[in-house]
Amino acid sequence: MRIIRSRVMGFCSGVKRGVDLLEEGIRLGAEKKLPVYTIGPLIHNEEFLRFAQQQGVRVIDSPGDAPPGIAVVRAHGIPRALGDAFLSRGFILLDGTCIRVHRSQRLVEQYSSEGSTVVIAGDAGHGEVISLVGYAHPPGKCYVVKVPRDAADIPFHGKVLLLAQTTFSKSQYEAVRDELALHGKAYGITYLEVIDSICPATKSRQQALEELTGVVDAVIVVGGKHSANTVRLFERSRLLGKPSWLISGADEVTREMKQFDVIGLTAGASTPDWVIDYVVRQLEKEE
Repeated sequence: MRIIRSRVMGFCSGVKRGVDLLEEGIRLGAEKKLPVYTIGPLIHNEEFLRFAQQQGVRVIDSPGDAPPGIAVVRAHGIPRALGDAFLSRGFILLDGTCIRVHRSQRLVEQYSSEGSTVVIAGDAGHGEVISLVGYAHPPGKCYVVKVPRDAADIPFHGKVLLLAQTTFSKSQYEAVRDELALHGKAYGITYLEVIDSICPATKSRQQALEELTGVVDAVIVVGGKHSANTVRLFERSRLLGKPSWLISGADEVTREMKQFDVIGLTAGASTPDWVIDYVVRQLEKEE
């Protein structure tokens, strides 16, 4: 069996920054004798989260969940009000919000404050989208659409701003944009600003996957089962007609995967290199 790795793998810049901040938080916590937390799971990777837990890091969702300490904000960001609540309770915040998410937060705040209609294409339950909605002014004054038909329920007013969750599908975003423009005409909306907020790392991984499927017999996607960009890689691989598996680590490698002559390997933006290396070793191990 031959293993071909995708040309785009490993942490994206946003995830790497969050991981680096967690390491800083662990050092600072030891120095100040304070507990260390992440606000929500730092990344969607079970293997990494187990490792962080072994370092004494706890995952919390609100300042009332634990005594004050060092709290790391993940790349998805958090609502402004939640950050203020942590600070008021005496927590030290290390902000790992991705710069692209920061930009989207500022745009949501600016346009909603000006009275524009703000539309976010994404999953309403995703951490990043929750953080963006939390920057609307007044609070919650924006709309989240996951599929194009949802745009038909939006009561437009003023200018319209459309942006996307950074891990959203490009083709789905374009479909939402087209439906929004069509629906807006009924309200006399002539100004629609569309922001290119999808992360380049998401696009490049999808493109690299398409190249990979052209030269392999099957594909293994390594990453967290709750990672949006990882799940999309898996779904895309299946749509491209290749036998595909989504695994979080080496212990999920099966005999069936080893039956192919050439197998492709790709990974989500939150998958550590050492997890990928363990998967390769397990694939190469003889039964």
